[in-house]
Amino acid sequence: MSSDNFIHAQGKDLYDGKGNKIRLQGVNLGNWFVPECYMSVTDVGDFETGVYTTERALEAMKQNPNLTPAQIDELYHLYMRSYITEKDFEEIASVGLNMVRIPFTWHDLTTDGQKLRPNAFRYIDWAIEMCEKYGLYAVLDLHGAIGSQNQDFHSGDDAHFDLYGNEENRKKTINLWKRIADRYRNRSVVAGYDLLNECRKAPGKFGGKINTDFYDELYQAVRSVDPDHLIFIEYFTFPIHGIGISHYKWENVAVEYHIYNLTPFSQLTCLRMIHAMHQITGNTKVPVYIGEFNAWDKVKDWDVTLDYFEKLGWSWSSWTYKANEYPYRKGGFAKEHAGRDWGLYVLDQKPVDLSKAGFDEIAAVYKATVTENARKTYIYDFYKRRLG
Repeated sequence: MSSDNFIHAQGKDLYDGKGNKIRLQGVNLGNWFVPECYMSVTDVGDFETGVYTTERALEAMKQNPNLTPAQIDELYHLYMRSYITEKDFEEIASVGLNMVRIPFTWHDLTTDGQKLRPNAFRYIDWAIEMCEKYGLYAVLDLHGAIGSQNQDFHSGDDAHFDLYGNEENRKKTINLWKRIADRYRNRSVVAGYDLLNECRKAPGKFGGKINTDFYDELYQAVRSVDPDHLIFIEYFTFPIHGIGISHYKWENVAVEYHIYNLTPFSQLTCLRMIHAMHQITGNTKVPVYIGEFNAWDKVKDWDVTLDYFEKLGWSWSSWTYKANEYPYRKGGFAKEHAGRDWGLYVLDQKPVDLSKAGFDEIAAVYKATVTENARKTYIYDFYKRRLG
């Protein structure tokens, strides 16, 4: 992919740098940079009596008397090198997908939201290199901003909602995006920037002008260093949450929705509802990207969903590539989906307690997260049949 081959928005469609219409069809690399409590191979036991989050896990490891700071750092890199390997990018391409969405948080890049970690971008750089090698695009997704944009566990921090009202955290998040955009401004393999994942106006409450106004600040910051990349503007949880794109003077943007049908209605009814909401938002003149969705064990609904996306010309990436079945098989978050598969691959490892376990025990679990130890699911088979 050459430097003049940036994906860009033109009307309601996406085009590559050669002028060919393109639809992104991919998968999320969830549980890699951002392990989540319902599919992680680690937990925090009784530490602070909280569920697993990135921030709580780091604190649990720091207070674990069996671990030194050097060992904590070594374990982080061991997990990152094991959970996703080159073979995984090869597999993603082999089933017919053409992109990956890469969720990460500020913890992965900085120590305090400002000072970059040594070689902070090494794994994003490597993932982008793998995308280039296997003909995939990458969407860079800030899943957790400094202070947390939603106070949900998947932001890495469920203890704070301290982004919008905290000027320091706002500035740090803006500066972080400027650094990211500056680093990847010439990389056409990067399809675009997903500025904030599933932001809320208040804990447990969706949408609001506060979100889209901050998107505008982030948009302006990115555009100050990168005029070319596509930018994704998320509306969570429904298209009607937030202020329409026409309110802002944005160019080369796409709207993003996430679709998880947790209703008693059919998948097709849910999709039609999302589309109807989209039609009344004022966002109909730009491309649509479904950044996350899953039809779980309703096998026929996978075809229903992709048929609908294809009909409308929407791009998409399912959640997720690989998960750990054990936590949700035993209950807890998303227990209504117990026994259902979240990924193309599924591990079944009992999580290890980061607040008490020794280095060797944690290392053994992390090493075992390689995809060779996971089983393929019907989602893998579906993509192979449909796209491969």
